[in-house]
Amino acid sequence: MSSKGFGSFFFSIRMKFLAMILIFVAALMLTVLTLINRTAGKIVLEESLEKGLALAKGIASASEDPFLTDDDLTLFTVVKGAMGNRGIIYSMIVGNDNKIKAHNEVSQSGIEYIGPVDSKIIKQGEGYSIILYNDASGVFYDIAVAIVSTRLREGIGSVHVGISRKVIDEAVNNINRFIKYLTYLGLLIAGGGAFILSAVIVKPIHTLVKSARAIGEGNLDHRIEVHRRDELGVLMTAFNEMADGLKQKHFIQESFGRYVAPEVVDMILKQQETWFKGKKITVTVLFSDIRGFTSFSEKKDPEAIINLLNEYFTLMTSIILKHKGYIDKFVGDEIMVVFGSPVYFEDHALRASRVACEMLEKLKKFNSSRDESERLEIGIGLNTGEVVAGNLGSIQKMEYAIIGDNVNIASRLCSAAKKGEVIISNSTYDCVKEQFATRVLQPITVKGKSEPLHIYSLIPRRSPDRKEKQDARLDPAL
Repeated sequence: MSSKGFGSFFFSIRMKFLAMILIFVAALMLTVLTLINRTAGKIVLEESLEKGLALAKGIASASEDPFLTDDDLTLFTVVKGAMGNRGIIYSMIVGNDNKIKAHNEVSQSGIEYIGPVDSKIIKQGEGYSIILYNDASGVFYDIAVAIVSTRLREGIGSVHVGISRKVIDEAVNNINRFIKYLTYLGLLIAGGGAFILSAVIVKPIHTLVKSARAIGEGNLDHRIEVHRRDELGVLMTAFNEMADGLKQKHFIQESFGRYVAPEVVDMILKQQETWFKGKKITVTVLFSDIRGFTSFSEKKDPEAIINLLNEYFTLMTSIILKHKGYIDKFVGDEIMVVFGSPVYFEDHALRASRVACEMLEKLKKFNSSRDESERLEIGIGLNTGEVVAGNLGSIQKMEYAIIGDNVNIASRLCSAAKKGEVIISNSTYDCVKEQFATRVLQPITVKGKSEPLHIYSLIPRRSPDRKEKQDARLDPAL
C-alpha cells in the first residue's frame, strides 16, 4: 500500500469510527477499573479487618479460663492456632501487667509487651481497637481485644492479632488483574463490533463517494441502488434526485447552447428570476443577408438548399459564438445577431465589427471549394444604439428579443449593403474608428427617419485580427 493510500486508510471514516469506539470503551473501562479498584480495596480491607477482629474476639473468649488458671499450654495452643489464618503475622495474649502471657513464638512469652510506634487508630469500639502502623518490613494492622472475666467482671488482659497489608494488596491486585483481563476482552469485542458496525455504515458512504466521482467525471446516468430505509437510504435517494437534476440541467445547457453562447446560458442559469425582465440597454445589432438568394433557391433542389444553408449557418454561428454574440433569430437566409445583450460587454461594437469582417473572410474560403453556381454572397449592416431587451411572446411561447428603432436601422443598413460589404452607422463608427479603417458612403434615407443617415463602409483588411501591415488610415475617397 502506498503512503498516500495508507494515509487515506488511516484517516478514513472506518478507522476514525473504530478509534472513537475503542477510545470510548477504553475510557469507560478505565473509569470502571478505577472505581472497582477503590471499592474493592476498601471492601477487602474491611473484610480482612472484620475477620481479624472476629478471630481476636474468639481468642479472647477462649482464653478467659486458661488465663485465670495460668494454663500456659492452653493459651499457647489458642494463639498458635490463630496463625493458621492467611495474613496473620502474629497472635499474642498480654496481661494487665503488660507482660506477654502467650505468643505464637514461644521465645516471646514472658517479656514485656511494647506496642507499635508511629501508629494511629483507624477504628475502635467497645472492648476493641484497630491501629495502623509501619515498620521496616511493611504496613500492618494491630487488632486488640480485651479479655474480660465474667466472674471477676473486669478486664484481665488483651489479645493482639497482627494482619499484614501485603495480603490485602495481593487480593486487590488479583481483582485488578481480573478486571484488566475483562478490559482487554471488552476492547477486543468492542473493536470487532466496531469494525463490523463501521463496515455497515461506511460501505454506503463509499458507494456515495464512488457515485459522486462518477458524476464528477461526467457520467450523469450513474445512479445508486437504494435498499435501505434509514437515514443513509434517504441520503442515497437524495443523491439520485440530485443526479437527475444535474442531468436535466446539463441537457438544458447543451440544448440551449446550440442557440446562444455558453456565457448566455450561464447567465440565465445564475439569474433565473431577473434575466428575462425588460430593460433598456445599449447594444450593437448585426444583420447579415444572402444576396440574390431567392433566385438562387429557385434553381436548386430543396434538399440541396437546406444542406447548403445549414453549412453556411454552422460556419457563421461558430464565428458569432466565438466573439460572444447572441443569435437573436434566423429569418430565412437572414441572421440577426446582438452584441451586449443578454450578457453585456463594453466592447460590443468592436466585437460586432470583428465578426462582420471574419464572416466575409471565412465566406471566401467557404466559396472557394464550391462550384460557382453554389457560391454565396452576403451583405452586412451594423448599428449601435439603445434598445429594449426582454422576453416577448405569449403564455404558450416566449422568446428573448430586442426591439426598437435601432434594430430597424441595422436591418435597413443590411439591405443597403452590397455583396461583400459591411455598412456601419455613425454610432458604430464612433466606437470602432480607432481600430478599423472605414470609407465614407453617401448618406441614405430610411423609412421612419426624416434626416438621412451618415454611414460608412467597414474595411475588413484593417481589422485587428489581420496581420498585414497597412499605412495610415485609408483615404475616405478610396
